[in-house]
Amino acid sequence: MKATSREQRRAQLLDTIRTHGGRWTSGRVQELRRLTGEAPCRTTARMDLLALARRGHLVQHGPTDGRYFTLRTRKDRA
Repeated sequence: MKATSREQRRAQLLDTIRTHGGRWTSGRVQELRRLTGEAPCRTTARMDLLALARRGHLVQHGPTDGRYFTLRTRKDRA
């Protein structure tokens, strides 16, 4: 079964977050996509981050207007 382009995009984003770490915002994801020649869309970036958080890969921090995500660690799972 072939992964959808959305799932491929999210898998690539998760790989990048694992490689580079730090705080990830929709703006940072947009900048990443701009650098790789993709069309950056804020809504898509936000939905990708939220999907990865719902799946347990990321931890969401902050209020709605200052939200950022970090990679979930073993400590976060405890």
